[in-house]
Amino acid sequence: MKIDERVEQLVRDALHWAVKRQPAEFDEALKTFSDESTRRSAMELLVAISAFVSTDICGGKPSLEQIQELAVEVAEAEAWSSATPPEVEAFLGAALTGRPLSGVLPAGSPVILAFVVAASLLSARPKPEGEWWFNYLDKVEAAIEAAG
Repeated sequence: MKIDERVEQLVRDALHWAVKRQPAEFDEALKTFSDESTRRSAMELLVAISAFVSTDICGGKPSLEQIQELAVEVAEAEAWSSATPPEVEAFLGAALTGRPLSGVLPAGSPVILAFVVAASLLSARPKPEGEWWFNYLDKVEAAIEAAG
C-alpha cells in the first residue's frame, strides 16, 4: 500500500487528538477529511494500521477471543468516544479479514471508530523506554508500505 503523504499528515493530526482524548480538537481534525477521496484513503490507512497493530499486540493474527478482548479494552479505554465493544469487535474483525466496513457498522460511525481504535491500539501497545506512539506509527507505516 502506497501511503498518500497529505492524507498521512491529516490522519496523524486526528490521531494525535484521539490519543490525547480531546473530543473538541478531534472533531475539528475530522473536518479536514472533507472529500470522499480523502476519507477513503484515510480509512484504508486506519484499517491497515489497526490490523497491523492488533497482529503485533497478539503476536500473530488475533483469534476471535483476542479480538473480543481487544474490543473490550479499547472500548473501556476510550469511553470518551462512545465506542462500544461490539462496534470495536466488528471493526477489528473486518479490518483483520479484509471485509468491507459497510454493513458491519452503523452509517457514519466507521470513520470515527477507525480513528479511535487505531489511536487506542497505537498508544496502548507496550513500547521500549522513550518510544512514543508516533514513533511506533512510523514503523507501522513503513511496514505497511513495504508489504505493498
